[in-house]
Amino acid sequence: PDGSLALSRLGALVEQIKDLKNSGRQVLLVSSGAVGLGRLRLGLAKDVVADPANVIDRQACAAAGQGILMSTYDMMFQRMGVSCAQVLITQGDFLSRERYSYLTDTLDRLTQLGAVPIINENDVVTGCSELDTQRVFSDNDKLSALVAAGA
Repeated sequence: PDGSLALSRLGALVEQIKDLKNSGRQVLLVSSGAVGLGRLRLGLAKDVVADPANVIDRQACAAAGQGILMSTYDMMFQRMGVSCAQVLITQGDFLSRERYSYLTDTLDRLTQLGAVPIINENDVVTGCSELDTQRVFSDNDKLSALVAAGA
């Protein structure tokens, strides 16, 4: 909860995913943590970022943290001999039939190529009040269910 990565847990998760892939399963990972990592990187206090009115700082934290999160996943998956790929999703990807088709086609192709898609809401461009009126998912549980339904 402090915004840092639990590397041992993350490593164990990556090992479990490798084992699932080795058993013939297709795996998609819905992840979070970019905002917390970015908050630490940018030196912002947790209460500042948690303020619902402070959308811009949360978006800045997401931008700063997403690269950290993905580079950590990439390093861990590479050590296991597994490729991974970042897939950032917005509400619009579920509201537009064409974009949803592109998303599911991309996820299918990544898994065919043996990569583990690492899926996260694109917090850099979501969370604005005008977008909140069309929110499709508000947490990773709902995002996971929507992705699984289309996979």
